[in-house]
Amino acid sequence: MIALIPAKRNSKRLPNKNIKNINGKPLILYTINAALKSKKISRVIVSTDCENIAKMVSNFGAEVPFLRPKKLCGTKTSLIDVCGHALNYFKKKENINPSGIVALQPTSPLRKLDLVYKSL
Repeated sequence: MIALIPAKRNSKRLPNKNIKNINGKPLILYTINAALKSKKISRVIVSTDCENIAKMVSNFGAEVPFLRPKKLCGTKTSLIDVCGHALNYFKKKENINPSGIVALQPTSPLRKLDLVYKSL
């Protein structure tokens, strides 16, 4: 099972919201830590269009095997589109077909680990 965390650079209402500090930590770190704690998740992937976010999350233990194309960063882009892009990457570039993807939004930092398990 792969955890996919979508984190584009710009938000319409709050620029750079995914890396804003909340209680001394970047917002996205709470989601990465929750995914890393799950024994059912084999990889924690961040889908981003931003080199700075990619570097930051790599230091936290998440992977950024690709940068998301700009066409998948608009206000009308769905989470399904982002997950589909990731699945296509894994099939074409890594020759793997993941058993599943769980999408974890970085804007839900208070999620409990049992909710991650329930979503699997």
